[in-house]
Amino acid sequence: MPSLNVICEWLGLSVPPRVPKTPAEKLLISIRATAKCKFNSSLRLKRNSKFSFFTTTILSLGLILIPLLQNSSVKLHLTAQVLNMMQIFLAVSVLVYSIVMAKAGLDVRAEQLNECGDRLKDLARKLDREIAHNGQNIAQVLENYNERYSDITTDTEGHSRLDYLFAKLDMPNDYPIRGLRWIWFHLLTYLGILVELLLPAAMIGLEILFISDMLGISQLLPASFHAINC
Repeated sequence: MPSLNVICEWLGLSVPPRVPKTPAEKLLISIRATAKCKFNSSLRLKRNSKFSFFTTTILSLGLILIPLLQNSSVKLHLTAQVLNMMQIFLAVSVLVYSIVMAKAGLDVRAEQLNECGDRLKDLARKLDREIAHNGQNIAQVLENYNERYSDITTDTEGHSRLDYLFAKLDMPNDYPIRGLRWIWFHLLTYLGILVELLLPAAMIGLEILFISDMLGISQLLPASFHAINC
C-alpha cells in the first residue's frame, strides 16, 4: 500500500516546504511571472484575432456562395425566402463582427503586451545579475527596481486569470503544482480557450450546417425551411 505522503502528492494535496526568500528574490519571481502573463495575454489576443479573421472570411465566402448557387442549375433544397434571409444574416454578421474586431484592436493590444513582456524580461535579467553580484547590498537599489516594475506594468492593460494560470503552469520551480491539481489546472486553461472561441466557431458551424441542408447533404434544419418539391 502506498504511504499517505505518496497519496497526498499524487492528489496534489501536499505542498513542498517553501524555502525562505529575500525581498529581492520575491520581486524577481513577481517580475518573471508578470512577464509570462503578458506574453500569454499577447498570444491569446493574437489567437483570437487570427480566428476572428478566419471566421469573417468563411462567413464572407458563404455570402458569395449562396447567390452563385441560386443562379446556377444546382438543385437547392431550401426555399428562396430562407436563402435570402440567410444572405442578409451573413451580411449583417460580417459587418458587425468586423466592426467589433476593429474596435477591439486585438493586434495593437497584443503588440503592446508583447513589448511589455520584453521589458519585464529585460528587467528580470538585470535584477538577477544584481542579486548575483551584490546580494548583500541589494536593498539599496531594490526600491528602484520596484518603481521600474510598477512603471512598466502600468503602461499596458492587465492580464486575465487565464493568463496567470498558464504562467503558473510554466513555472514549476516557483509554483509547484502536482498530481490531480496539475491535470485540473490544465483542463481549466484549455477550457478557457475553447470558451473564448465558442461564438465564432458556432457561427462557422451554423453556416456549414445551412449550406449542407441547402445542397441536400443533410436535413437538420426545420422542415419549414425546406422546399416543398424536394
